[in-house]
Amino acid sequence: MPLFGGGEKEKKKRKEIGWDVEDAEEKLEAEGLRRTEMDVGRVELIDTDKSTPVIETYDEDTGELEGAIALKDGNREGLLAIVKIMEEVNVEQDHEAKIKSIDFKGKLNVENPSKKDRLWDIDLSLKNIEGTNLKSEEIKIIELGTDKDNNVDSRDFKLSGEAKNLLLVKEYINSLPDADRVLNRRDIERDLDRIEEEEIEEESTSSQAFNLESYAIPIQKENPVHFTIAIKNLFPSAVKNIELTKEIPNDFLDVNITDTSAGYADVGEGQIVWTIEEKIPSGSTILLKFNASVMAESIDKISTGTIDVKYKGMSSFAKGLAIDKFDAYTRNRFYVDAIERDEEPEVWDCSLVFENTSEFILQLLNADVYSPEDESVKLVDVDPNDVPPLPAGARWFSKSWMYESSDIPRFSKLLEFRVMPDFQTTVNGTLAIDQVELYVASITGDVVYSRKEEIKKRVVETIAIPTYKETPVYASLMIENNGSAPFNELKIIHRNFTSEFRPPSKDEITVLWDDSEIEVDPDAISVSKETLQISMRNLKDSTTGMFEPESVIEIRYPIHGMNPSKEAVFESEVVYLANTLPVSQEIEFVPEVPVIESVHLRRKFRVGKEVMPIGDLGTYKIILSIENIGEMPLENLVLMDKVPDSFEYGEYSMKPEITDEVGEDTLKWEIDELEPAERLEITYEITGKGEYHPSDAQLAL
Repeated sequence: MPLFGGGEKEKKKRKEIGWDVEDAEEKLEAEGLRRTEMDVGRVELIDTDKSTPVIETYDEDTGELEGAIALKDGNREGLLAIVKIMEEVNVEQDHEAKIKSIDFKGKLNVENPSKKDRLWDIDLSLKNIEGTNLKSEEIKIIELGTDKDNNVDSRDFKLSGEAKNLLLVKEYINSLPDADRVLNRRDIERDLDRIEEEEIEEESTSSQAFNLESYAIPIQKENPVHFTIAIKNLFPSAVKNIELTKEIPNDFLDVNITDTSAGYADVGEGQIVWTIEEKIPSGSTILLKFNASVMAESIDKISTGTIDVKYKGMSSFAKGLAIDKFDAYTRNRFYVDAIERDEEPEVWDCSLVFENTSEFILQLLNADVYSPEDESVKLVDVDPNDVPPLPAGARWFSKSWMYESSDIPRFSKLLEFRVMPDFQTTVNGTLAIDQVELYVASITGDVVYSRKEEIKKRVVETIAIPTYKETPVYASLMIENNGSAPFNELKIIHRNFTSEFRPPSKDEITVLWDDSEIEVDPDAISVSKETLQISMRNLKDSTTGMFEPESVIEIRYPIHGMNPSKEAVFESEVVYLANTLPVSQEIEFVPEVPVIESVHLRRKFRVGKEVMPIGDLGTYKIILSIENIGEMPLENLVLMDKVPDSFEYGEYSMKPEITDEVGEDTLKWEIDELEPAERLEITYEITGKGEYHPSDAQLAL
């Protein structure tokens, strides 16, 4: 008779597993997974306690312990089945955003990334296929192999019917004196809504209905012309990696970019390139504004220049084509362990085991074990949300139940599982627009902090230094002339130094001009307790000349952390100011500045050695490892190993320095830095000669 279990709990609707490419990292983590190798669909199970190879699982409704996952060798990784919607779309439109042509190619791929395990009984459900020539929402694939000629199921599709452009790009040109006021965000967004909805009469479809554009300029006079380019994302999901290239005809001079609400813009020869690498959410509008001067020498019309756009979308261009459901199977094993008690014959301790024998991540959706006496009684009752994903090699054990029987018990079992999928939708799009865009005097730059004097060119948002210790942080302030006008004046201001984070002295400041160090007049540098200021005036008459376009000035100096207390923070402000010759409106650029935090951390590490026999007798591989198990970087580490005289050595994964520091041949590796949680493994081979003893190689330094 059953002594554990009871009535059947109400099964929840099976959870649909999968995610779109948009915000993929967040959605993966919401599913309890983190990407390790995105291109091949490898992910890692997120677990709050990685010190144990066992993960307990609980009933989502009651919170009671329902089982446990035993990881194989601590592995938390596995592969995902990959489902891709890939589209290429090329749109041509006129200046009023009316579509002239659309060229579209679509491909749907189901891919098996494993080289060892096949996938079979694959069921794929699509939604919103109405905008395509796909015949059915349901796709069934019998099997995918592991070789390149049989591991992908691919099918092409096209658009059906009239297509709508989902990346709305509109250029506004205005030559009126108050053009900057006219081309305001509110009215531009109203006009984009009008274009999107297509609700007004054809004779009123021009942007002039909102009085946003004016094309008339006086002859024989230099005229300022203002341009605004607006991009609105009409896709259901975000777009990213937008690159907009605006042709600037030779008639337009003194190009000046006045605003970018996202990304950055650079002026090149005969063009402006606007790059937006970050995601632009669905429904969002971003703007690029610039002006230029043009001289009308005759009554001939002046071309304003074409626009070309490249972008990547993360939801289908084909009217929302998407993945609805996905099921697939792969190698697995399940069984019931039944153990008769030593001191209680005919009393059995039983447990259901589901084993993931593949290299995929599996989701156990349903696990039921029924009483042999009454199949209405479930001894195990697991629904889709009770068990987290199972990494490759993992086993799930149900909570054990006691069963009394003189015969060997036979239980009916029902298990459902699936290979977890990675849903990816990518649109590679281009847009060609008849006529518009520009740029001029501009600076850009950044601020980088580093614990090392040799500063790496990378953005660091926060840098930690130890408490109660005098520690320098090396700053690199980079200013780039990314416009088209040279600068005669340049001013750099760094504010908000404190008693715990002090500015450098004058002689600690180094200035590099296009990578060459220059001398700076000491009077040009001002240092106080709270502010550092460097003023470079009248560059035209200096030995360097003016700060020309595409030139870069870098200023390096240490910030002195003076025994900062716990949780001390240095949040400072850096401002770059520049002006042209003759003097114009001062240009200001405020870069993002990293934060310096004092953290009470101490160094922790683990060093290991392993001797592994390989190949012929007498040949061994030595595996040395060092791991940073603390929360702060470790610097200037030395790893050493002594080689017995009776062995020859070589075949290094990292070439060592060979010394005799301990009286015998000693291999020495110097490691500059090891980040928190970083592990370095070094291997080399030894071969015994003469009277050798393999155990001698066990000695570690």
